[in-house]
Amino acid sequence: MGRGGKKKGKKESTPVEETASALESLNVTETPSTSQGQSVADVEKEYTGLTSGGTKQREKKEKEPQKKEKEPLSQPVVTPSVTVKTVSTPSVVEVQPKKEQKEEEEEEDGLGLGVSKRRPRKRGKKQTAPTSSELPVQPVQTQPVAVPPVQAQPVQAHSVQARPVQAHVQAQPVQAHPVQVPPSQRSAWQTQQPHAVPPASSVKTEFVGGEQPFQASAPPPGFSQPRPGSSQNVAQGAGRGRGRGHPQRTGDVPFDQRPRSSQVPSSFPQPVPSSSSSLPPTSVMPVRPGPASTAQSQAIATYAPTAGGGDTLCRYKIPKKILGNTVPIRAIQVITNYLQMAIQPLKIYRYDVSIKPDRPKKALPKAYAISKSRHFKNAVIAFDQMKNCYTVEKLPNVTEYDRFITNVEFVDNNGKTMSFEVSYKFTGIVDLGTLNTYMQSGGTSLSPPTEAIQCIDVILRQGTLESYVKAGRQFFQRPSRPIDLGDGLEMWTGLFQSAIFTSMPFVNIDVAHKGFPRQQPLIEALKRDFRLDPVKPVEVQRGRANESFQSFLKGLRVVATVGGDKTNTGQKREFIVNGLVGSATRERFTYEDPKTGAKQSMTVAEYFIRIKGARLQYPDQNCVWVGPREKTIYYPMELLEVAYGQAQNKQLNERQLSTMVRQAATPPDDRKRKIEEVIRNMNYSRNPTFAKFGLKISNEFYPVNAKILKPPTLEVGRGQTLEPRKGAWQANQVYRPEALQSWGFLAIECDPNCDFNRVIDMMMKMGRQMGMNVSPPALTHYNVNIRDLQNVLFSALEKNVKFLFIIVSARGRDYYHRVKQLAERDVGILTQCIREQTAATRMNPQTAKNILLKVNSKLMGINQALDGRCMPKCLRDGGVMVVGADVTHPSPDQTSIPSIAAVTASIDPKCFMYNIELSIQTPKKEMIVEFEEMMVDHLKVYRQHQKALPKKIFVFRDGVSEGQFAQVMNSELQAVHNAYKTMAGPNAKPEVLFLLVQKRHHTRLFLPNSPDNVDPGTVVDTNIVHASELDFYLVSHQAIKGTARPTRYHAVCNDGCIPHDEVEQLTYYLCHLYSRCMRAVSYPTPTYYAHLACLRARSLTHGEKFDNSALERNPKRLRVMDKILQYSRMFFV
Repeated sequence: MGRGGKKKGKKESTPVEETASALESLNVTETPSTSQGQSVADVEKEYTGLTSGGTKQREKKEKEPQKKEKEPLSQPVVTPSVTVKTVSTPSVVEVQPKKEQKEEEEEEDGLGLGVSKRRPRKRGKKQTAPTSSELPVQPVQTQPVAVPPVQAQPVQAHSVQARPVQAHVQAQPVQAHPVQVPPSQRSAWQTQQPHAVPPASSVKTEFVGGEQPFQASAPPPGFSQPRPGSSQNVAQGAGRGRGRGHPQRTGDVPFDQRPRSSQVPSSFPQPVPSSSSSLPPTSVMPVRPGPASTAQSQAIATYAPTAGGGDTLCRYKIPKKILGNTVPIRAIQVITNYLQMAIQPLKIYRYDVSIKPDRPKKALPKAYAISKSRHFKNAVIAFDQMKNCYTVEKLPNVTEYDRFITNVEFVDNNGKTMSFEVSYKFTGIVDLGTLNTYMQSGGTSLSPPTEAIQCIDVILRQGTLESYVKAGRQFFQRPSRPIDLGDGLEMWTGLFQSAIFTSMPFVNIDVAHKGFPRQQPLIEALKRDFRLDPVKPVEVQRGRANESFQSFLKGLRVVATVGGDKTNTGQKREFIVNGLVGSATRERFTYEDPKTGAKQSMTVAEYFIRIKGARLQYPDQNCVWVGPREKTIYYPMELLEVAYGQAQNKQLNERQLSTMVRQAATPPDDRKRKIEEVIRNMNYSRNPTFAKFGLKISNEFYPVNAKILKPPTLEVGRGQTLEPRKGAWQANQVYRPEALQSWGFLAIECDPNCDFNRVIDMMMKMGRQMGMNVSPPALTHYNVNIRDLQNVLFSALEKNVKFLFIIVSARGRDYYHRVKQLAERDVGILTQCIREQTAATRMNPQTAKNILLKVNSKLMGINQALDGRCMPKCLRDGGVMVVGADVTHPSPDQTSIPSIAAVTASIDPKCFMYNIELSIQTPKKEMIVEFEEMMVDHLKVYRQHQKALPKKIFVFRDGVSEGQFAQVMNSELQAVHNAYKTMAGPNAKPEVLFLLVQKRHHTRLFLPNSPDNVDPGTVVDTNIVHASELDFYLVSHQAIKGTARPTRYHAVCNDGCIPHDEVEQLTYYLCHLYSRCMRAVSYPTPTYYAHLACLRARSLTHGEKFDNSALERNPKRLRVMDKILQYSRMFFV
């Protein structure tokens, strides 16, 4: 299914769409934090910068050899790209290279001088997953494959007509091969029958991928099909939209009759429900040996690698939604930022566009545009700016047999004549009708018609966004009055658009915000934004501004105003900054007169005075090293200007992020008005390009039916219960308070005028009011030097102090990390950090209460619990382990920092206390490599506390895009089963509910006639979600500021066959068990804790260097001291 939040190979800065600012009372968290349209607890997360979300690296998979059939002529043709060295003539100072070896060259962006001696990039081997069809073809040479014996009922084989499966980024169809299986090892051939079954002699299964069909014979009785999502089927490098990049597979699942909104325009097609199946809904579970049951008959078998890399027979499929009407709700209607779209079933011609050389990247669109205007002037073409173009009518003289070649020349911004060879070749027909078939049949999200979806996305971008600056999947324009973010950046407003395919097609429209470097003279940025002295060299000036300015410069695109002068096209020359060098009066080079050939030694300053006639105002300021890294081209800083409209993938600092959050957080009615303005400007309904390609798009927001869940009843205090209102509650006492005995109070390099005794008195008073037994502190030390901290901690431990409050000075930005490293990895003592500013100016009863909520949890107390009378049905019988999992990645500019994976798991019947397991792995790897080992450790801890293993495991996995569903099922879902078998035996099978939690999307919900946010507990599970799978949006929190962002949940496993409304209730209720505040948070507590655990791991490894190649071979587990775990498993909250 199409969804706009797909992650890409390269992680990008995440624009802030909406957010919430922290309450003053919560500005006491252990690390700085912010969020987007979220609750107070959300705000407590640490600042990690606006990075997208982005970037996820697929796991490597072993190739499985297979024999390819002769490919049809209509399949895509892949043309190898050719890199040609470009030559230009320098017209500015070129200083001879120094003896030191320069760093590896960055990508040039087409702006270098002289001969570009590009060093080859280091790339890993491209992983292409071998693909097999869901059904084997007519008899060819076969190969025996050993299959573990499975006892099953044989069924009659059928003759099947099918289309080829797209399995990799080029989406070339690969035909599968029949496999001979010994009769003793055969199991029943199991396939999903979505509708009434045709006669056995002619069963038609359609792979809606837009390719030409081929004939395939039925498999022999007992043949087990490859499972969708296995390593053979995982598609690499998908396009945008829900489900792209998933493997193709059979078994389109019928979906149930869904309620429709009465306000849907009649001119648009309604989703067509399939006929109801006579079989009961199927959960995701391994098929047990023995006669095939009804549920098993709908499972699809496959061989898939386990988390450990071995081959295990796994039978998984994404489960159908199981309807239920047992949860009390209140029905409402909301409107969404979706525009309904109608698609005519046209046949679109696809062409491969090859541009040689393929560098510089910025020049390729212009080379294409010239070739198009010369040869196909009147043709309506949608071009993806890279490789493919699409037309409704055939291009003249372009065939699938020979490439149509044309040569173009133009002068670039640097005055250099650029020559390109642009060629076209017909590669096939994309049938847009497959989209309608896919949506109407409720096809599985593992096998969307990827080619048709990519085609629609390219069409949507064509002709509407030329005036915008592209940044990832978002498009920006400089506003008339941009917001200053500080340190040289300003905030631009842009838009996001993406095609969405659920039970009907939509276009998702949203506003976006991002920081761009301000266009200004570079010396002005030095003075105004970084407050540095232009007379003195940067490196001699103290303070953080020095480092911040040099970080700002790296990779910045600048324009030369003198020296490189203007090109013969009247445009200034552009360069990429590598860094700073010495001043213009110190850097010398040998200048050769171009007329006489005479050589003389001169400084950079002398060159610009004598040759260019430019006297420098700041000759002692640093020069800027620009251009290709193998050349030494130096410019005085005052002669450079920051280039316009450059999107950077750098982590924002805390001040920039705070400003971005504050300015971008718009109320729902303002955000709705901004989106409507974008729609008016785009005028989707009258766009001629869309009409030419058979697309009809409404200009009105789409209304959808929703419901509001009843909040849980919470147990607080001594036998007291309450029901949250608007996602919040107030309780004077906690459910199970713990005693605060043998504790101390430290202040690290703080202002001695701060009234620390008042802080201590406030903590003692509020702790006792909350029911905690608080004794006076056993240790106080108000003037601790950071260098003496370790000795002070050991001294406290010798005095039997078990818990420390530590006031951390704002003067040391790494003090917090140092405190956690010493306390939890070296000494073994629990700590609660408080900012100096909070202790000095914001310490009030509410602040102290919020701090003590964390303290009580760290002491293994329980702040609130679900009332047993309102407990979700799936939790009532006990024996449940609730698991949260997340992976955090460094920003794109932090190349030497690894990714951190965290898995949390509940260890008590109330699902309030959790254990955490941490792992350090290769950067950008999204799958948790050590998931199985971490789950084994969790099961051991659970058994230690509960004296038995859990019967049910509910997993909430954060940070997975739809293109990674199959990977999660192959790797992490399998790891859960493997871990349980390790602990309970090979025949043990827990009931697993595996939900993917997604926050990085652009779906927003608005009330039709109200400026407020939707109420907490609002659920949408119709129309804009998958038609037949367990998929829903839930707003569980009350946004303090901005527009609330719903969280999307999609089940890939439901062994217990839990009805969808009970899963929604379970998810909503778990959002009320977060320990840090008395508010419901935006996603379930175990997932929130997994994120907190990742942040704690960042602190524990701060400043540590890692060998990424070693992590690739052997991921590293991260642990705190056993003494910490003996005191508290909840030390991380």
